[in-house]
Amino acid sequence: MKNINISKRIKLILLLNLVVFTLGTLANTYFAIIASGYIATMLMIYFLGTKIKDFIINVGYIWISKWTVFIIFLTLTGVYLPDAFLYSLLMFIVFNITINPSDFIKEKGAQ
Repeated sequence: MKNINISKRIKLILLLNLVVFTLGTLANTYFAIIASGYIATMLMIYFLGTKIKDFIINVGYIWISKWTVFIIFLTLTGVYLPDAFLYSLLMFIVFNITINPSDFIKEKGAQ
């Protein structure tokens, strides 16, 4: 039962991100580059976070990196693609809210 809910959640997340990606790309074709770069950078941050063994340091690293990348990519979009700024803002927020970094963290349970 739990796997079914996770599967539906993943499909909804992918659909929502795909809709925003499509709308942003229609507004400005360069949006696809910014959005793809943002997603790739975030996934790289999460992947590198799995290499950190200390849970507290991992959470701090992901939190600081996540919002730093958010600000940098929104600034780049606002300066160079102002017509796609709102789509970028929406996509970055949707991505940050729906992708849970704890899915990438391997926390050791109490022993």
